Amino acid sequence: MADRRPGEAPDTGRGDAESLALRVLARPPRPPRRPALFTSGSLFGEPGIYPGGPAMAPATGPPPAGPDLALLVGEVLDALGAPADEAHRCLEAPPDPGLSGDPSLRLALAVLARTAAAPAAAGFPGRTTARSLRFGRPASPGRVVGPPDGGGDPGDRVVNERYRAEHPALLVPSLAHDLLWSPETAGHAAETLLHALSAIVHLQLVARVPGLAHLGTELSRRQNSLAITLCNSRRPGEACSTLVAPDGPGTIPGGDPGMQTPDFWSVPFAPVDDAPAPALAVDVLAPLVGSVGGGADVEAPAPAFSEAYGRWLGARLGWDWLPPVERLRAVVALGLVDGDEIAGEAAAAGYRSREAVIAGLGLEAALAVWSDDGAGSGSGSGTGVGGGPPG
Repeated sequence: MADRRPGEAPDTGRGDAESLALRVLARPPRPPRRPALFTSGSLFGEPGIYPGGPAMAPATGPPPAGPDLALLVGEVLDALGAPADEAHRCLEAPPDPGLSGDPSLRLALAVLARTAAAPAAAGFPGRTTARSLRFGRPASPGRVVGPPDGGGDPGDRVVNERYRAEHPALLVPSLAHDLLWSPETAGHAAETLLHALSAIVHLQLVARVPGLAHLGTELSRRQNSLAITLCNSRRPGEACSTLVAPDGPGTIPGGDPGMQTPDFWSVPFAPVDDAPAPALAVDVLAPLVGSVGGGADVEAPAPAFSEAYGRWLGARLGWDWLPPVERLRAVVALGLVDGDEIAGEAAAAGYRSREAVIAGLGLEAALAVWSDDGAGSGSGSGTGVGGGPPG
């Protein structure tokens, strides 16, 4: 890369900015800047990945409603490129079939429709495995979304009432999972692919609205924990995440050794049990295949929730769902790299102005969320995002 004049910023297209982002993203994983952004202790029998962090608690207080709810979710929709009035239009629209009257769920689906899982949002309720959504108590108390306690129609799903006061955007990754999940297909391949989809959706949201990673609530920390695991699931020296990296340096550096895995595929989400995949799940997962990793010369196995297809797809996650510069914004918001590390890579690449590099990469918002020392404290007390979308 040629030397740059003092003060000259990298371009914001797919040229110098992307090259610099790739350099930073290829750095070896290291412990996060603030482990308190991730799970700690034990929750519903599951250990946290950074056990030394503060206790977790869900958001408290009355759920967001009315104009406050529209403003809260409107910020996320705006950052995802939705029309300025989409949140208000969602609230004023007639109730969706299969959806309870709770407006926060309607807005969560509107956010989902702007992510990699958009076909799942568009397919609800006719093509999804879930036929209805409402707040309630799930049969498994640790689930964010799942079948209701007490049984019922196989297509019924409840969003855990424990998370009613959380920011609705934090429900979105779990909706991506459960609109495509069913108990009949819940083997390791299905759970790994659908949890990866949840992580992808959360990373897409955090890249645009970095404050979502710093709310400090139980649900924010749970979603962040999936995201860090996917971000660090990489082959040594490579920048792009992959589900399959048996020689990976570790997904949770500095975390609980008992929870450490070399890659995302090695996380024991469920027993190995191949199953057919719903057509809609294939529609969502297939576009995640990119041109990096795994090689394009290997014929794809038949799409299914199977070890063969899951490993094939997982080794070929590309950049389309979150290009390098946007992915770097999410990684910075999560504290997996910081401004000094970026400045060091920029200097090695011939850039002379830290400020120009930060501006050229659009990292102002992702770095700004770190200016509040109280962020991510685990207080679980609010839903405000702050930080705003990247410029």
